[in-house]
Amino acid sequence: MKKYLAYTGLLLMCLFTLNSIQLSAQDIIDEDFLETLEVNAKPLWEDKQPAFKQSAIPEKYKDESAVILGYRRMVSIDKKSRSGFLTKGERSLIFLENVRFRIRLNDRNAVRNFTEIYFRYTDKLDGFSARITKPDGTVSRVALDRAVSVEQVSSVPEFFKSFFDKEMEGAGAYYKVAIPDLNPGDIFEYVTNTHNKLNVKNSGYIEFNPQFEICNKSYPILFNEIVMETDEKSYFKSLALNGAPAFKRTTAADPEFFRYVFTDTDRGVEKDVNFINSLSVYPLVKFQVIYANSDKVKGALVGNRGENKSQFSKEELARKAWEDYEQVGDQYFNSQYTVNKAVDAIWKELVSLGYKAAANDRFIEKAYYKIRNMVVNRDNYLSDKMAAYLLGSVLYQRDIKSDLIICVPASMRSFNEVIFEQEIRYVLRVGDKFYFNCTDHSNPGELVENLLGADAWVLNMPPGKGSTVQVRQLKLPDAAAADNTSDFLINVAFTENLSALKVKRFNSYNGISKNREIGSVMQYTPYMLNDHESYGGRSATSYMYGNQLDEYYKYTRTLKDEFAKKKEKAVVDELEREFRQKVKYTNFEISSDGRTINNAELKYSEEFELSDLVRKAGKKILINLPGLVGSQLQIKQEERERKYDINVSYARTLNWKIRFQVPAGYSVEGLQELNSKVENEAGLFSCTAEKEDDVVVLHIQKVYKQARMPKEKWADMLAFVDAAYNNSYKYILLKPKTK
Repeated sequence: MKKYLAYTGLLLMCLFTLNSIQLSAQDIIDEDFLETLEVNAKPLWEDKQPAFKQSAIPEKYKDESAVILGYRRMVSIDKKSRSGFLTKGERSLIFLENVRFRIRLNDRNAVRNFTEIYFRYTDKLDGFSARITKPDGTVSRVALDRAVSVEQVSSVPEFFKSFFDKEMEGAGAYYKVAIPDLNPGDIFEYVTNTHNKLNVKNSGYIEFNPQFEICNKSYPILFNEIVMETDEKSYFKSLALNGAPAFKRTTAADPEFFRYVFTDTDRGVEKDVNFINSLSVYPLVKFQVIYANSDKVKGALVGNRGENKSQFSKEELARKAWEDYEQVGDQYFNSQYTVNKAVDAIWKELVSLGYKAAANDRFIEKAYYKIRNMVVNRDNYLSDKMAAYLLGSVLYQRDIKSDLIICVPASMRSFNEVIFEQEIRYVLRVGDKFYFNCTDHSNPGELVENLLGADAWVLNMPPGKGSTVQVRQLKLPDAAAADNTSDFLINVAFTENLSALKVKRFNSYNGISKNREIGSVMQYTPYMLNDHESYGGRSATSYMYGNQLDEYYKYTRTLKDEFAKKKEKAVVDELEREFRQKVKYTNFEISSDGRTINNAELKYSEEFELSDLVRKAGKKILINLPGLVGSQLQIKQEERERKYDINVSYARTLNWKIRFQVPAGYSVEGLQELNSKVENEAGLFSCTAEKEDDVVVLHIQKVYKQARMPKEKWADMLAFVDAAYNNSYKYILLKPKTK
């Protein structure tokens, strides 16, 4: 997982330079490529699959915005040079991918989503062709001559991005082109093939990213097929969940290939979209391809070649986790040294800082913050496994015993659903305290949202050659609504012309609520420059002299100035998303960053102006004071019949205190209409309004009491969620006082 920010020391100079690079994103595609694209794609139009001949849609989908008639992806992964792509001595995996997509657009919303289409041209064997079929049967080809390159491949929609580019984080070059003559009733379709090489000369083992195919798409889909073909050097794993069809092994045209096919048909759109974890309830199939040039790969979570492995035993998982953990020390922590060398460096620095004789809790705290400081200075996060190994090994140097724990995310029902190495999460326990992986802002002992109450195993390897890993089961800690709090004190007054509200909001967050918020709050703040203070380490400047020091200060000043500009825009963007209106920014200030145990609460203030909460009727003024809580969820009519159990992720409490200064010469009416309270097993919403001298005071509270509830409690959820939504549209009335 890439971090959004990681600047420190001399890296400031490099990253500042990178920020100044402007990509040329509007390059027009070379006309010579166009004919090649069409020629390479032409054979794919000959596919005889009935789904790609169908034009009619079932009556039950007539009111849907669009219907996907067919979507097929075929991926071939080949180590051999049978296709003539490899030169002598070359060691590459060849990825060949063919895609065909056909959709009927029923209304203007769907048309807008397809007025721009995307395609790849990276290799001379890549192909793409698109066409439109009008309701009268007229077929026209989509012209690609005005296509322009795409800046960020991450912005390419799911239906247009190749499997390989998802794996390689956008390795290919993509283009987009507008379709000006698309209308409701049209059928849009395209075919594409992509060709890629991945050098595996120095890689005996490669785990490609796990894939999660959720059967339900944004539109109904009548035919959805994935075909994976691998040669004898690869393994394949898949697991169908929640009623999804499974991959089936079929006979490949080439006898030296293994072929696995997933086919799903007539899948509608899910109506339950709120308070849901799609991976835990929607029909899905997850799968993964692993390349290995040897049958003996220690610690590999695989079956046999040619087998579609779909489940692993308790013993297999425990052994895999333990073997993986044992190998971490010899892996590279960075390009210069191994994890074991990193452990030695951490221990040496902690000793030099005088922590060798510190109390256990203090030593653990400083060791954690030292590791976090190393994370801050990286451009990617550590795996759970590596983080646990680093901390556990440093504690071992101080004779502090720790337990290695593995677990699965709370969205998974049990270890029985594990088929990917990445699904096994690692945690360290010392006594009764749990230590999770570091983020840029985490503190030792803080809980992790998707591991609350998760199933876990304590692993222990008894002495003796050939012993099996011992497993003890437990549950990770959970958190109650009172542990995860968001508190807002909002002071409000009119602008001079009584046309807008001046708002100063003080925000405080604790627990999981803080962990959710802290990333955006700390974005574009130079926390990394002082992060060493959390463990008492030396600053970057202590290693610099003369011109080097001058350059550092020069670039840090530039960085802070650049951050200040970007921070203001980020704050405005966030406020406008929250209130769904234009916001005039005044100020932003952090009083406690929540990044240390001694200051674990995140506190900051914002000053801004809002105009859309004020309405005038002659000399009378209506003010939507409850609207200052921000946009509230509206449950649509089609979402009011519940199919799946309820998941709000974590229990939490939100409190607002709104203080509005009544302008001189006005009286207030309508306070009683704001008072309301709804409380049940699912949650609570309450609002009280009163007047204290010339100040209107609102106390608003919203509580999600339970993280997970059965669908039978949906009526309770609707009661307090509806109450919050309805309250956010209530007004008070200001009237001029009569003389």
